Amino acid sequence: MSGATTATDPTTSPSRVGRLLDLVRKLIDYGKELAATLRQPSADDLVTTTRSFGTNDIALILARIMRGLERAGALEARLLRNAARLDKPPRRRTAPARAESAAVPRYHASQPADLRRAELPTPEQIAADIRRRPIGVVIADICRDLGIMPSHELWPELRDLIIRHGGNLARLVKDILDRVLPFAIPDDATFRSVYPPSPSPAGTGPP
Repeated sequence: MSGATTATDPTTSPSRVGRLLDLVRKLIDYGKELAATLRQPSADDLVTTTRSFGTNDIALILARIMRGLERAGALEARLLRNAARLDKPPRRRTAPARAESAAVPRYHASQPADLRRAELPTPEQIAADIRRRPIGVVIADICRDLGIMPSHELWPELRDLIIRHGGNLARLVKDILDRVLPFAIPDDATFRSVYPPSPSPAGTGPP
């Protein structure tokens, strides 16, 4: 009985889908723990947990976490359904960043909380959306919903899989900075513009 289960479960081998499923399930566990913390917070927990969301609106944060869990569950189902096809050697991708910019609604910290809450999609819309978008884009959206920061213990793995599966890591980092910092960064920001290099020393001129 257990042998048959092992033969059909992609998480039992170091496959591409197995690695993705492992990460998605870690995100699901994290989202559930985060929601439980927010439903029974202490004062210290509240400050620490809400900082990464850029708002103290607990109802809004919980709604976003629920959306992230819906997305993660839909992605898990997609990975299991398409495991054999997804484990084939990947084909060359073209302009993943363009595909994301057309599909992902941008988060703006200046928008009223009620407006952001009204824009939350239904579970049916989420499931339909997950079926047609690059896996890396979906993972980046889950990171946004769960308030994942670059300091999170899952970040190195998230970073690698977002890039490998068609997501836009620079866009995700910009969105995080837009959400948690008190100033806006231009839309064409990249890692280099967020952390600009030091200027070259001025020349002394001819003797």
